[in-house]
Amino acid sequence: MSGLTKLHRSRNAGALFVDHADSGRIALIDLSQEGQVREFTYAALNDGCDAVANGLRARGFAKGDRVAIMSSNRAEYYTAFFGSMRAGCVPLQINLKLQPETLQQVLALADAKLVFHDATGEAKVPSGLPRVSLDTQAWGEFQRPGVFEAFTPGPDDLAFQPYTSGTTGLPKGILLRHANVLRTYRMLAPDYAPRDPGIRSILAQPIYHKNGMIGSKSVFLNGGTVILQSRFDVDEYLGAAERYQCTNLKTVPTMMAMIMARQDLLTRHDLSSVRMIGMSSAPVSERLFDDIAAAFPHARVRNNYGCTEAGAVVFGDHPHGKPVPKLSIGYPLSDTEVKLVGGSSSDEGILYVRNLGIMAGYHRAPAQTAARLSDGWFNTGDVLRRDADGFYYFVGRDDDMFVCGGMNLYPATVEQTMLRHPDIQQCSVIAVEDSIKGMVPWAFVVLRHGTTRSEEELKSFALNTAPAYQHPRRILTLDTIPLAGTNKVDLRELKRLASAVKG
Repeated sequence: MSGLTKLHRSRNAGALFVDHADSGRIALIDLSQEGQVREFTYAALNDGCDAVANGLRARGFAKGDRVAIMSSNRAEYYTAFFGSMRAGCVPLQINLKLQPETLQQVLALADAKLVFHDATGEAKVPSGLPRVSLDTQAWGEFQRPGVFEAFTPGPDDLAFQPYTSGTTGLPKGILLRHANVLRTYRMLAPDYAPRDPGIRSILAQPIYHKNGMIGSKSVFLNGGTVILQSRFDVDEYLGAAERYQCTNLKTVPTMMAMIMARQDLLTRHDLSSVRMIGMSSAPVSERLFDDIAAAFPHARVRNNYGCTEAGAVVFGDHPHGKPVPKLSIGYPLSDTEVKLVGGSSSDEGILYVRNLGIMAGYHRAPAQTAARLSDGWFNTGDVLRRDADGFYYFVGRDDDMFVCGGMNLYPATVEQTMLRHPDIQQCSVIAVEDSIKGMVPWAFVVLRHGTTRSEEELKSFALNTAPAYQHPRRILTLDTIPLAGTNKVDLRELKRLASAVKG
């Protein structure tokens, strides 16, 4: 029997754990509760999902009802999330870092009927909205143990509703159907490929974001084990990776850059069990890639690309086995059509994607949907280039591109230049208004431990390494790059810092 047979028979994306529920294997080692190690088998998680689904039905929740989850990483997040889908409800994945007024708007627009929350999210739940705390007796009372026959979705029935980052306005709800999500499952664990229950993957990025949830799903589909932390701390992360002999590190580049900056901790831990390091959700520099490869000589290092609206996974290995170049995001998956539009050549432009994972649209946002989705093609807004072998590379976000003295410039281009400097460990670039050039790049850098460099020294390096228009007009040194809730760079905070410096 194929490893996905039971799951696909149900046609319900919430039935994720059913294929391995009889195995007795450990699915999750939850380190999110301070001082506790909680282990859950596949059977326990599967039963937990059923208990949540039964609880929803017993309280009159119906197909299509929105159920928000406002929680940091923990086992209960998974059972609330997948259990809601089993009942036909639509879980909303809420970013806990959103401001209260933004959260209130998001939940009102979605017409949320219920909120599952932890202590972190409790204060942000709008008054009057029904709620269940994951930290109190109410959570146990809400669940109804017993087998639940998962709702059988039709082709247009919604599975869940994640959200865009909201960097350019109110976060938009992404409408993903069960059929879209099952397509993603097939790409993460194809029917023809053997399962690998030996995968042990550590996750410290929030599972309300695509990166963390996709990282979880790929492990669960294989019958492996997720080691879950509530937050990212380099020492705790490496310690857990050693203690549980993790084979996979699912990360974002900023996390790996912070790890590479702590060579003292790297040498203290035995990480020889690591066989795969995947990074996504942000550009990867050649310097960072090489540093990781040197620090983890037994691991394959992958620069991944995903887009929630476009089926989450778009690129993979070459169909004829050609090795993926080190900074490439891969070759288009077999079920996916891609095209590059509006570039200076046919091999560079904005990526458009068409596959069975494409979203149904943005919730109650017809204009934004029409701007991105047409004839099944989704405009990702990401600028990519393609090499002669058909491998793709990330260039930058179309809306991040700015004009500096008449020249088009992407922040990622400047970051790649600055990261060639031997003493720069991390770099993030933003565009700042300039009365003469229109917009100019400013760079925020973290230097390697124990080194010092003046701003003028770093500017001189930039001018001698790349065209003059690309050099950062200001280079500000920080102890750490500020991170948003998804462990990606907090660009809003960098813009605030730049405004403070400008006066």
